[in-house]
Amino acid sequence: MNSMNRLLLSAAFACGGAGAQVPPHPDPYLPPSQRLPSSSAPAFGAALRAEAMQKLRQRFEQADLDASSSLTVEEARRAGLGFVVQHFDAIDSTHRGKVSFDDLRAYLVRRRAR
Repeated sequence: MNSMNRLLLSAAFACGGAGAQVPPHPDPYLPPSQRLPSSSAPAFGAALRAEAMQKLRQRFEQADLDASSSLTVEEARRAGLGFVVQHFDAIDSTHRGKVSFDDLRAYLVRRRAR
């Protein structure tokens, strides 16, 4: 898995986009007999990046309660978008006090380049 895939996945997971939900299990270890097989082959490469980006976009749009196409740090915090909250100042490179999804995507690209 390359660095962009890891970065997108970590952002998606930090923002609550953990993929398919498995019913809660009292033990953190889920026995093999209770694991659900995937209905499709796992994504990789460009498909994985696109899937992670789509999940991140969905979480971003859900957090945008006022439909302004941008989030304040407080909106991100209320929605549980920890990655956005933690990196808000870096994502908000123009210091407007709000970030668009394009700002977030540009931040991820800049971070990957480092």
